[in-house]
Amino acid sequence: MQPQRYADNQLIDRFLAKGASRLRDRTGADLTLAGWVHPRTGLLSIRYTNGARTDACLGITAAPGKGIGGRAVKLGQHVLTDYRDRSAGNGPGEPGRVDCGEHVSSVLAIPLRLGGRALCVFYLAERSKKSISAATTKFALTFVRQFEIAVAQVTKTYETDAPRRWNVDERVLRQVDDELVALSLDVAATPALVRIATIRNLLEDSVLKSLSAVDSVNSLTRRELDVLELVAEGLSNTEAAERLVISPETVKSYLRTIRSKLGVHNRTAAVDLARRSGLLR
Repeated sequence: MQPQRYADNQLIDRFLAKGASRLRDRTGADLTLAGWVHPRTGLLSIRYTNGARTDACLGITAAPGKGIGGRAVKLGQHVLTDYRDRSAGNGPGEPGRVDCGEHVSSVLAIPLRLGGRALCVFYLAERSKKSISAATTKFALTFVRQFEIAVAQVTKTYETDAPRRWNVDERVLRQVDDELVALSLDVAATPALVRIATIRNLLEDSVLKSLSAVDSVNSLTRRELDVLELVAEGLSNTEAAERLVISPETVKSYLRTIRSKLGVHNRTAAVDLARRSGLLR
């Protein structure tokens, strides 16, 4: 194998391992898996497991549309399967069933998309008699969506004229994380290890939330930014309307859309988020 290809594979495996491990930590699932999608063939290959009893799942492949992961790749959206529901055709004979001797009862497959195609698929699986809950599904979807945003930011899949400034330097956060990993290897006391793990999770969450916020702000149109800039200057709806030669009701409509896109409840929070993201001074 060529050195560059080997390095790329190592990077992919580290990414999949990080995502699947964090997903299991946060959801408490019995088992998580991660598979990479070949960019040309669309073939999904399982490359990482967390919580598995054996390595039997590693290396399993699924063509687009086949099995749970293959369907997630083809549809571009999550697929939830309960193997206890035989009436839905999800019995042992289902093609591409992800089991590998793990005796799972329900599986959730979530594709991470980049540039209009599935880049990889993360799985959650339960061995217990209860199925994956709606709350767990919602959390997992949000978690993978945050990873999706992070990947898009790093690879610069989409471009914008607006400056992107984070509150913290990502490189510093990664260095801090590396130091915490090294520290955990030197510490034997359980309470200290728990505190280190908590700090690492907080650091990771801060990065993902920052990326998510930047993504939301970058979704604003030029006109919406014009309105937000005037609001930031302290203008009322009527004053902003006069400046933009539109009606006050139109300004209100723009502000409602802005709040919805940014996930905030008032204009002050919208302005603050836009400033922290570097779009407003």
